[in-house]
Amino acid sequence: MKGLLISIAGIPRSLSDFVPDNGLALLAACLLREKVEVNILDLNLPEVFDEIYTKDIKKFLENFSYKVFIEGKKPSFIELIKLKKASSIIEENKKLYLEKLKRFILEKVEKGKFDFMGFKLWAGDGFDWSIEIGRFLKKKKPEIKIFGGGPQVDIFEHLIFERGDFFDALCYGEGEETIIELSKFVQGKRKLEGIPNIIYKENGKIIKTEREYIKSLDSLPFPEYSPNVYWKINEKIKMFVIDESRGCQNACYFCIHPKKSGKRKKKSVDRLIEEIKFYINNYKVYLYRFAGSSTPGDLVLEFAKKVINEKIKIDYANSGYVEDFDIDFEILKTSGCQSIFFGVESGNEEILKKGMNKNVKKSDMERVLKRCKEAGIFTVASLIYPAPFETEETRKETIELLKEVKPDSALIQFPGIYPGTMWFNHPERFNFELIDKEKYPLNVMNYKIKALFPPSMWQPLPYKVNGMNFKKFAYETEKFQKDVLNLGINTSISNEDYLFYLYSGFNTPEEFLRFNRVYFYSGNSEKLREEIERINKKSTDR
Repeated sequence: MKGLLISIAGIPRSLSDFVPDNGLALLAACLLREKVEVNILDLNLPEVFDEIYTKDIKKFLENFSYKVFIEGKKPSFIELIKLKKASSIIEENKKLYLEKLKRFILEKVEKGKFDFMGFKLWAGDGFDWSIEIGRFLKKKKPEIKIFGGGPQVDIFEHLIFERGDFFDALCYGEGEETIIELSKFVQGKRKLEGIPNIIYKENGKIIKTEREYIKSLDSLPFPEYSPNVYWKINEKIKMFVIDESRGCQNACYFCIHPKKSGKRKKKSVDRLIEEIKFYINNYKVYLYRFAGSSTPGDLVLEFAKKVINEKIKIDYANSGYVEDFDIDFEILKTSGCQSIFFGVESGNEEILKKGMNKNVKKSDMERVLKRCKEAGIFTVASLIYPAPFETEETRKETIELLKEVKPDSALIQFPGIYPGTMWFNHPERFNFELIDKEKYPLNVMNYKIKALFPPSMWQPLPYKVNGMNFKKFAYETEKFQKDVLNLGINTSISNEDYLFYLYSGFNTPEEFLRFNRVYFYSGNSEKLREEIERINKKSTDR
């Protein structure tokens, strides 16, 4: 009995794409514990660029991006024409790469004699490629059972069948127990009926089974990263993502996490320490990011104290909810906490409460973020702009908050509306207008960004925000980003990026950001491999 787990996210866009996939590694560990053989095929590596970007395109994009990102100059009209041509060639090369991927994975399947496959479904190109590869494999090897899971299924659920009717089942929510039951189905020991957290088709009818949540995170095995299971693991960044908690105490109107993971549950600190010691001893990994969308403040504080007491030398990053993080940041910093991401969203309390279901005071945000930064922890604030009910006055309030706090980085994005959230279910209540609500989920599910161009030049998303169409609100987001940059606040470095920066060899976070923009924009796989090697070497030289 053998299974193959696959992740194809598309063309890499950040160093985060090169971090080992803890979700697939955990599923693999669950299967191995049940004596089911499994391999992980994580195709998110710098070599993708070599397959899609020609040498001429790389050279042009390197000159173009160096001029724009390093020198800060505007491109000429001729350069923009060449950019559009390069984009067209890349699109054609993607098709050729997809055909090569089909043959490559078919060969893997035939050689490995796999009985089932599981695709982690991402958005954009990764979604398209996974669907096309899955359809191809099902036609060539109809006896193989093919399952889908991941972010796209959590958001779009049964709509995935509109593109991927070949799937034997889709897994939504938490999949660690479900994957074991699906392996029994493949063996003929279990019927799909009654397996939790799946969606399947029977006689043309879509059936969704009952959702079940993992009762104890401590009961899960350690994710499996050994080279004999995880393909090319040694070419990935040596940073592991730790499942320290799931769920969130706050049901934000724009977020799918409450739907996916339910009420908050935590790993015990002893279990976390045991897990990290295991990774250090077996994989020589010293960089970590907590996976929880909102790490509990009491958990990370207790964890930090234990790390200090046991003299464990690590660096880590996590996310936090302001009202949950009125804690001693000095202890966190001493333990190796280098960066924290806070979901700030807006500086206006009415927008936070009415538009996002965040009952947090502006004064609390200011106090917590200031204390975090004063402790020497790289402080990241995420913002949604323009938010529901945004006005010129509320814009000023958010700018004033940023002036007062001066976070190290402010990540700004326009509002995204996902099926299953309150924003989608009741758009009119939040000043949104969905263009053809019935078709909206399918349109968004198949959406792909134009990575070489700014958001204002992307295909318009089918909704309005405060009466503004896509072109208008995307322009407002870009304008707001520029205003924040003018405050001397970075707008592109995440808490995870900061960990990479510390070991990347660059002198400042801004230098790290600028050069990585050039590397990814131009598909410079050689420089990215060198950077991965530097991070891995410097982080393990302790």
